[in-house]
Amino acid sequence: MRKKLGSYIAERNANKFSEMDFHDFMNMVESGLNSQEIAKELGVHKSYIEKLRNEMKRDF
Repeated sequence: MRKKLGSYIAERNANKFSEMDFHDFMNMVESGLNSQEIAKELGVHKSYIEKLRNEMKRDF
């Protein structure tokens, strides 16, 4: 059961990101919008935006 749940969550997150335009996300970050404003504009949860921002800081 745990493996199926993990696969489901990974697939759901991948679909969520593909629905969101990464270039729009980057433009909003560069223009100074906060996570809540970006999330509202893109129709995703604020914690997802914060996760993306943290991954960007860590990886780049």
